Amino acid sequence: MDYLTFSFLFSFLLTLGYAITISGRRSSRVPPGPFPFPIIGNLLHLSDKPHQSLATLSKRYGPLMSLKFGAKTAIVVSSPDLAKEFLQTHDHSFSSRSVPDVVGRVADHAKYSIVWLPVGEKWRRLRRISKEYVFSVQRLDASELLRQTKVRTYKKGILDFNNPNYSSLAANSPNFKNNHWQS
Repeated sequence: MDYLTFSFLFSFLLTLGYAITISGRRSSRVPPGPFPFPIIGNLLHLSDKPHQSLATLSKRYGPLMSLKFGAKTAIVVSSPDLAKEFLQTHDHSFSSRSVPDVVGRVADHAKYSIVWLPVGEKWRRLRRISKEYVFSVQRLDASELLRQTKVRTYKKGILDFNNPNYSSLAANSPNFKNNHWQS
């Protein structure tokens, strides 16, 4: 098979596969929205002022539309009544966060962190414990001096590091150049 025939066959199969994939998307249970491009999705539909772009898209596709940003599908609600229904009536369905794959792979951090846990009994228990024991008024008052000291230390470190005459880091690191962090 020569190169030209192979390239035509390959492009035909690629187009056919893409058409089958897109036709499957339209039969799914997502709201209407603009046609997504491969890989980047609907990123080109947003301008430098996304709120205006979303308002324009909502006039065309309605107050409930779906957009794809890369591999993630986002449902955009642009009506106050629908937003109220989503946030008050169906809050448990939409309150969980998606956990990035990296977080799940690194030491199972997603299983033990309030940040990445889905809303449920374990999340409520950890939230209550942190509210009562870590962020209570008594604990915050007791650690106020420590927090102020740490803030002063961090500020001093940042100011010293941004000083062009700062050379203690260069003295401790043989590969560090003084102008490395300056633009």
